Amino acid sequence: MRVTNKMMTDTVSANLFRQANRLLDAQEVVSSEKIINRPSDDPIGMGKVLDYRKALSSMDQYQRNVTQGKMWVEHTEVVLDEVNDLLRQAKEIAITQSEGTSERDDRATASEQVKNIYDQVMQLANTKLGDRYMFAGHQTGTVPFTRDAAYNATYNGDAGEIRIILGENTDLTVNADGTQIFNNGTDTFDVLRQLKDALENPVYNQADISNQVQPLIEAGGQVESVRSEGAANYTRLELTESQLEILQLNVENMLSETEDADMAQAIVNLKNEETAYETALAAAARVIQPSLINFLR
Repeated sequence: MRVTNKMMTDTVSANLFRQANRLLDAQEVVSSEKIINRPSDDPIGMGKVLDYRKALSSMDQYQRNVTQGKMWVEHTEVVLDEVNDLLRQAKEIAITQSEGTSERDDRATASEQVKNIYDQVMQLANTKLGDRYMFAGHQTGTVPFTRDAAYNATYNGDAGEIRIILGENTDLTVNADGTQIFNNGTDTFDVLRQLKDALENPVYNQADISNQVQPLIEAGGQVESVRSEGAANYTRLELTESQLEILQLNVENMLSETEDADMAQAIVNLKNEETAYETALAAAARVIQPSLINFLR
């Protein structure tokens, strides 16, 4: 077969372009520090990379959910601790004023204290976290509790559960609605109202006052029950957080092993490709006229 100058030129050009592409690929690996920069580099490896990145994205969202859940549970605990202190104060007032030696002026002062306790408990029951009422169920934009002039309380929320996703097919309720805390068998606000009314009665009735001691204890028990559940939820959130951190680290390591380049080897490969390219240019210069080589470069 007769070999023409054009055939030699085409062959040399094809080899130069192929070597140039190999050099560019080596340079891209060094600059990106990745051995997979596009699906064509490694279709199977790219599939794994996409799966790992999807998993990491999901875990990031779960971590944000855990953080939000912990904040909600922590804030609930702070509020309910204050509510419990106020209910203990109301119980102590009821016990003191039912001892049979209470004077009318003392009862009037105690009544004012109970009214203040009532209002403070209601204020706590209407606590917000950000722009959301914590104890209104799903009605987070509605004030959970209101009262009339006679201290009759009304709950305006619902029994909706605020759930956060902790993983695939795994979620957790982080809120407690107003009825769970303040009217789960014992109406806390009604008990405080009855104690206030008994203390305001011009005729001292020891039984009317003492009868509120046990309901106040039960009201505190309702609060403690929710606090116990919150403590269990907080423990679960912390455990989930630790597990997510470990899992995230494992997936990050697998992603790194799949797509990250061995930089020492990548630099050696780049040097080899540079040498090969320069050698190809030199060889081509001896076959093709320098002017054409210059054009190809």
